[in-house]
Amino acid sequence: MTFENLTRLYQELVLHQKHSICVFDLDSTLFNVSPRSEKILHEFAEEMQLMDLLKVSIEIKDWGIYESLLRAGYHHHKHEDLHAQLKKYWMERFFSSNYLHYDTPYLGAIYFVQLLHKNQIPIYYLTGRDVERMGVGTAAVLKKWGFPAKPEQIHLKPHKSFDDHLFKLEWVRQIVEKYENSTVYLFENEPVNINLIGQSLPQVRLIYMNSTHSRKETVSVPHTEIFNYTVES
Repeated sequence: MTFENLTRLYQELVLHQKHSICVFDLDSTLFNVSPRSEKILHEFAEEMQLMDLLKVSIEIKDWGIYESLLRAGYHHHKHEDLHAQLKKYWMERFFSSNYLHYDTPYLGAIYFVQLLHKNQIPIYYLTGRDVERMGVGTAAVLKKWGFPAKPEQIHLKPHKSFDDHLFKLEWVRQIVEKYENSTVYLFENEPVNINLIGQSLPQVRLIYMNSTHSRKETVSVPHTEIFNYTVES
């Protein structure tokens, strides 16, 4: 299932457009980040002259780079140093503006968000990215792909030291209070965020985008709507 299959939800949002607020996460919710990780992996392989790694792809269901290394036969217990080197290399680049343009929107994502915008439904982007390292690139990539996104619609962590989950919870709490007569719809791929916000703010409509996530938790909030992605992007 893709964003194109969200017809029922779209109709609901339009029906109550004056009382609907949509909040979208970015990584693995609107955007497939696998191409970003794959580019970083291949640059690392070239620098380290590990030509076999150049043949390894980051799959759409992968979380980061760990699973790709396992598929290539680089198991952690045998290649601990390599894992550590690549993790440092990956984190410095993945969490920067320089590689965000490799991300690609999931099938139907642009169309869905543009439809909401045309129907004058307020849209916000809420991400665990931080302003200093990824603010410029985030705004540029949203513009590049045609997502309606003025600066006041884009919300990143003020600093990388902020906890992703608590930052999102407090931001959503403020939006709920601001639009007290409206329903906030949160589109999110990370079960940790879904569970925390669902337990703390049960009035929020939770839309779980089942693409990929950290594997720390599974969705446990009973009123969550689940939409599954196909492997297309």
